Amino acid sequence: MTQAEILNLIDEALFMNNIKTEMTEEEIVWTDNFGAENSVSVYKTAVNSYGIVAWWQYNEVGKEQVYIRMNERTLITWRPPINNPYSNARLYFYENYLIIKYQDKHRERLFIFNIQTLNCEEIILKNLTTQVQIVGNELLLRGFYSDEEFIKITMHPDRLEKEIVDEAYINQRNITSD
Repeated sequence: MTQAEILNLIDEALFMNNIKTEMTEEEIVWTDNFGAENSVSVYKTAVNSYGIVAWWQYNEVGKEQVYIRMNERTLITWRPPINNPYSNARLYFYENYLIIKYQDKHRERLFIFNIQTLNCEEIILKNLTTQVQIVGNELLLRGFYSDEEFIKITMHPDRLEKEIVDEAYINQRNITSD
């Protein structure tokens, strides 16, 4: 799906909620009923193989939300716990899991949201900046400036399994950092 198609789907979902927007090649912008500016950047979106689209909606007063467009008529809204309007959000899909990483006031936060069960789990991160890599059904997390341990989260259809792995595991699997 192209960036333009992603933004058009999001714009269509906003239109269904009676929101009048302005759209460029990279972002959708509008002012809400309270006078706050809202926006959706194409760089803060994710699409899975089933055409489900998710996006981080920025709000200038910190009322940010994550939306998941399941289909034309179903839109799921999730309000991430956030203490700071600066988010630097990134969204990733693996099957029925939406991985949401963003910068909070003092640290990065990572949530894994199961779009089928609507369960959401926070993964506690020790580092200020964390690398995220998806290899098969494994989500690998490592501090950006750290050569120490990795957190490996295995994503099964009905559950998550979390464990600490070391550099030897990464080398054994021939996983390289992007």
